[in-house]
Amino acid sequence: MTALILAVALAGCAGREPLAPMRYIDAHSHILPDMPAAAEVAMLREAGLAQVVIMSPDPAGLREITAAGRGFVVPFISIARLPDMAGYRLGADSAARFAELHAAGAVCGFGELPTRIEPATDPSDAAALLHPHRMAIYREADRLGLPVNMHIGLDAPETIAAVERIASGHPRMTLVLAHTGWSAGAATIGRLMDAHANIHADLSVRLDPAAGWPSPGGGAAVPAKITILDADGVVRPDWRALILRHPNRFMFGMDITSAGGGRAGQAKLLLATARNALGQLPRKVEAAVAHGNAERMIAGCAAKGVFGNP
Repeated sequence: MTALILAVALAGCAGREPLAPMRYIDAHSHILPDMPAAAEVAMLREAGLAQVVIMSPDPAGLREITAAGRGFVVPFISIARLPDMAGYRLGADSAARFAELHAAGAVCGFGELPTRIEPATDPSDAAALLHPHRMAIYREADRLGLPVNMHIGLDAPETIAAVERIASGHPRMTLVLAHTGWSAGAATIGRLMDAHANIHADLSVRLDPAAGWPSPGGGAAVPAKITILDADGVVRPDWRALILRHPNRFMFGMDITSAGGGRAGQAKLLLATARNALGQLPRKVEAAVAHGNAERMIAGCAAKGVFGNP
């Protein structure tokens, strides 16, 4: 009888279908101004994404790309960093405008909020983060329970202190560190996540292949200075340990943009690189970073019907 049970079990294993490919959601990308919305959506779908968070200061552009990618594009509203960018500028009415867009079902979150806006007026990154107009945005996000994606380099004690002040003062707001704090090390991110349950991070740029890729003009590849991957495409030990410690805080992202050495043409490479690196983590952890954490971040928005049929 035991032999029969074993034979049946082995037969069942032999006939078991392979695991389905992991779903990947890009939690950090942007509108490509030199590409029609439908073409950008098609390019990102073809790369293999299940969904993508598109962030822009331009509500009209967000409406267009969301319509082109209904059920695929997750819109976030931001503020313009450069004078020639279309869309909202940081001002006394920014928080109210953002809240109105959310109430209308037009956006699912706020960001990517640039720390420094050109021309620069704040004396430091910490001062920029704590500007009254930004504090009003955080208060609205906290009131609504929304995510705020923030671009910030965590390389100065006063900047880290400002992030901690924002996180602790707005506990219902999910504070997403764009690019995982840019050049911040695993120890810094780990301490912040240990202390603040609402601090999350997207891994855009941090999962770039270490060797980089050739420039659009055919120049030599530029090594990725802030990647957390080694030359073999494996997550480095300190970062692997941190992701395993906080598997529900990290999100895959690519930062597809028209700037930054031709990232728009590297979507397939970036996704393949991430699949290789994150696929070496326990499958539950890969699933959380690949799509689960992003799905949880936008779940409330999806429930309001933003991703329904046109």
